[in-house]
Amino acid sequence: AGTVHGNTYVNPKGYEVDLSSAIAKGLGLKPAFVFSPWAKLFAPGHKNFDISFQEATITPQRAKTVDFTHAYFNANQGVLMSKKAATPKSISDLKKLQTCAQTDTTGLTWIQQKLHPTKKELIYQSTAAAFLAVQVGRCDALVLDTPIIASEKKAHPKAYGPVGGQIITNEKYGAVLPKSSKLTASVNAQIDKLWKNGTIGKLQKKWFNVNFSEIAVLK
Repeated sequence: AGTVHGNTYVNPKGYEVDLSSAIAKGLGLKPAFVFSPWAKLFAPGHKNFDISFQEATITPQRAKTVDFTHAYFNANQGVLMSKKAATPKSISDLKKLQTCAQTDTTGLTWIQQKLHPTKKELIYQSTAAAFLAVQVGRCDALVLDTPIIASEKKAHPKAYGPVGGQIITNEKYGAVLPKSSKLTASVNAQIDKLWKNGTIGKLQKKWFNVNFSEIAVLK
């Protein structure tokens, strides 16, 4: 979270801000935060960042054009409900709803390749646009990473229906670097260290304070 002015973040805050700051400290660096759109994150070529934390799931396809760090978060896909829609009790129920997703996400891939909903899924360019569609009832059920939707629901509890469940996908978030970056190995060493000394666990508790195991699993 934070305010974007041009390509600069003002007063950034959040789990990944704290994590990236801890990594930078371990490397003897001071971080500067810039905005980089999700739609360009995996495009080959020049980047306007050295390392990007955007809840990006590590996949072989994406790794063809960028470097990924070791995982810093384990996640499943989640379902955020509109107040106007009935909460699904199964994948079959979810299939009948108007679903939506953000472009170029593993949630969209899951909808298209696994769910095959009755109604054509709605696709949005940003999480903000997808969240708005759920708020106004244009989308019944947003499929997106469970930590992201749980955090949004916690921040704006009256804007949505419940977190309608999660789908077990066992995804792992990695930070993104330009392909063949000289920083990748050093950042990996810092992430490993922060797992071992408990820092990552403490940051997850601080920023999410959600027991993801208590969210119902849709089957």
